[in-house]
Amino acid sequence: MALIINTNISSLFAQQYLSNNQQGLSNTMLRLSSGKRINNAADDPAGLAIASQMMSKVNGLHVGSRNGQDGLNLVQTAQGGMQVILNDLQTMQSLAVQAANGTNGSTDLANLDAEYQVLLTQINNLAQSLNFNGINLLQGGSVAIQIGAGNAATDTISVSLTTASTGSSGLNIASTSLTSNANASTAIGSLGLAISTITTGLATLGADAVNLQAGIQNNDTYATNLSASQSSIMDADYAAESANLAKYTILSQSDVAMLAQANSAPSLVLKLLS
Repeated sequence: MALIINTNISSLFAQQYLSNNQQGLSNTMLRLSSGKRINNAADDPAGLAIASQMMSKVNGLHVGSRNGQDGLNLVQTAQGGMQVILNDLQTMQSLAVQAANGTNGSTDLANLDAEYQVLLTQINNLAQSLNFNGINLLQGGSVAIQIGAGNAATDTISVSLTTASTGSSGLNIASTSLTSNANASTAIGSLGLAISTITTGLATLGADAVNLQAGIQNNDTYATNLSASQSSIMDADYAAESANLAKYTILSQSDVAMLAQANSAPSLVLKLLS
């Protein structure tokens, strides 16, 4: 090998390897410090894009689960109101059956009807006033719960609400009374239909609650699996990075030593000139 001083090839190679190993050491320390394998797009462009999409999906699923819980709270509030109405209707039916008996005098019928009308008013007031965050729960219609992270039809669960007011659009019992045996008999039939409407509405709400609970569980399972996949892409392997840290540390120290040796090699020329 020629002995030259203008271009120190060995020093240049040592500098190159030192720079590469220093960069590797810096990247390894960054991963160990952050806990992430990918800290910027240059580390793994495709991996970062995939992991970011997964994280967006996970965040959407978590929000969907919270929406589902809000939906469950709405359903439970509606169920509570409907259960109160059902209890009142059953009490009213008992009063109607009692009033239909021919042994009752006019005073008895008046007393029975007074209690009946109070319950009738109570039902209508509850149907008009029960709401959840401004949504009237006993006036019919439906509420769309955004349970999924997308905009497909399967990402929404519809909660069906029952009209529980006493008028013709609801339970149709507003005009019933117990002022006579005949009126009481008519009320018995109307109350039977009203009770059927409420029990059907309760069953529908129960089914909606089951759907919401299933949606929340599906979201949580899906989010967990996506988080595991995202972790395998983004998170640092500490065992591997610790090994890299030791490797790059030793190599950098070796490079420094060899660079010192390479830089001192041209001084041998002085012996030829002395």
